[in-house]
Amino acid sequence: MSTVETEGSVWAHLLEGYRPAEGAFDELLDPDSQVRPHWQPLLKSLARISREDLAARREATRRVLREHGATYNVYSDSRGLDRPWELDLTPLLISPEEWRQLEAGLVQRAQLFNLLLADIYGPQRVLKEGLLPPALLFANPAFLRPCHGIRPIKNTFLCSQAIDLARSPDGKWWVLSDRTQAPSGAGYALENRLVLSRAFPDEYRDTV
Repeated sequence: MSTVETEGSVWAHLLEGYRPAEGAFDELLDPDSQVRPHWQPLLKSLARISREDLAARREATRRVLREHGATYNVYSDSRGLDRPWELDLTPLLISPEEWRQLEAGLVQRAQLFNLLLADIYGPQRVLKEGLLPPALLFANPAFLRPCHGIRPIKNTFLCSQAIDLARSPDGKWWVLSDRTQAPSGAGYALENRLVLSRAFPDEYRDTV
């Protein structure tokens, strides 16, 4: 009997009613319906917390977010201004091996974006070689014509980048969008860490 099967009863009550979504990659369970190894320490820790305590921590988390004034806007929705920031107490865990591969790809993507900006505001080889249609660039109101020829410190044109990711059904990572206008995502990430580290100090310490 495998380790997962032997220890499954430790967190069995946490998975009551759990049903993987059809046609989607399951972050928690492997193809054999066993808990993935990098999730096991967190589930063991959560299993030691009573339902009442979990409910109390969830409410404490909501209270802290209100006290911190954490909100977000949905600009396309007239009712979306200053919505309370919602935080799932269960984090998305990624194994160290997978994260190293993902991190390398994201770093490469950011470097490519910076090189592209350096060329657009410099020699513009992508235009001369037909890799980027000139109309696509010059018609974009975000292109700052007066900045052409400017060289920033260390040639860093891309100061902040956030990347929205999703899983394909077979477990591969997809990039949905790139966000470079404002570093608001970094603020939300920091807020999430601060709140979770207070609600689950032991679990946060052991999984970060």
